[in-house]
Amino acid sequence: MSDQRTRDFFNHLRSASRQMALYPEEHPALVEVVNKATDAANVLLDDSAETSITIIGDSLYLERTILPHASLEFNRLLRDMQARGVDSVTLTSRVSRGDVHDLAAFLAATSGDVPAEGTIRLNERPYSRSELETDTGFTGLRRSYARSLDVLRGVSLALDSDESFDLTGATWVVEQLVEQTLSQPAASVLLSTMKSHDEYTFYHSVNVCILAIALARMVGLAEEEIKLLAVGALLHDIGKVRVPLQTLQWPGRLDTEQWAEIKLHPQEGAAAILAAAAPGQEIAAVVAFEHHARYDRQGYPNLTYSRPAHFFSRLVSTADTYDALTTRRSYRRAETPNRALRVLLQGAGSLYDPDLVQTFIKMVGVYPVGSLLELDTGGIVMVTGNHQDPSELADVVLVRAPDGLLLSEPEPTTLKDRVIVDQLTSDRAGVDPAALIEQLDLDG
Repeated sequence: MSDQRTRDFFNHLRSASRQMALYPEEHPALVEVVNKATDAANVLLDDSAETSITIIGDSLYLERTILPHASLEFNRLLRDMQARGVDSVTLTSRVSRGDVHDLAAFLAATSGDVPAEGTIRLNERPYSRSELETDTGFTGLRRSYARSLDVLRGVSLALDSDESFDLTGATWVVEQLVEQTLSQPAASVLLSTMKSHDEYTFYHSVNVCILAIALARMVGLAEEEIKLLAVGALLHDIGKVRVPLQTLQWPGRLDTEQWAEIKLHPQEGAAAILAAAAPGQEIAAVVAFEHHARYDRQGYPNLTYSRPAHFFSRLVSTADTYDALTTRRSYRRAETPNRALRVLLQGAGSLYDPDLVQTFIKMVGVYPVGSLLELDTGGIVMVTGNHQDPSELADVVLVRAPDGLLLSEPEPTTLKDRVIVDQLTSDRAGVDPAALIEQLDLDG
């Protein structure tokens, strides 16, 4: 419960901070989100006299408790806070709207004023670093995910400023992701359900990288080959840095000019990667260039050579489509995992390599890890594991009771003698699959 309350507060604080740069102080939209952040801060306090949120490295703590999911979900906000010299936020009952406003403006760098009313105090954490810093709860897998986001931001900033970059950082984090994904496949696939509407491209790219590594493992690629593939998967969409943000977030059908801008991102990404690649790393540029070319070569860009798209490109294309479909965007709702698999199956042989589609479905199962299933009892379960034998039922935990109550701790249960009546998106179920990973033992 404390994790969700912290996430609610950070979500509204992030929105307020970003709107500070867009609207004047008394604009209704800004007033509304500051009010929401204030209410969330007071809910987080929950009758306590005060509570402290501390940031150390990649990790976010509420009092002495590490919040692994919130640490990843709000990774960018944590980095912004650290950049402004903030390593702790202490809330005192009752939090004032004025202090929340000042904190949001300070984090947005639109004001140098820190909260002055005393209900929000900065950098007064009650616990020492040695009391808090621990690997417990923030695994190597999550840390690799966070570092991958940092690398993508760095590459993005370099490209946006027309500066050169090298692939050293990407190669390093990919090695960590490969190691973690191969050793913890179930936990890795579940973590790949992590989503961010604000930084879609970055989270999407890490998710695609994880799924591509897992799929490469299924088809039997050697570890060194997987590492080369993974660099291309992580950077496959980096060319979108060159696409205007307004086009990327356009809520409706793209016009001809906007579509032309979108279709340039494979070339832009490939050129940037090729300029940065060391000998032997050029395949990452090929993946970026070809990941929208389609299995039948009818996609974009037009391939002028006679050979088929590279095997790595076809593999990344499969993972790319699956994650994109299961993520909510400004112009469409998220699809359920099962629906995303049907789209892949329908496109097998034309859009996607049919063998890779079949292997992907075998890897994730009919109901992929993280799927939320509504049962005939009215309860909702989440899939935590599948078996190679399709006759065996998926492993599930109950996350919402038949009476509609969200469980504080998922309870192991079974699908035996149960009828699945629907598959739900996380929005409909009111459950975030990636947020449950720290409550489950999924060592693969």
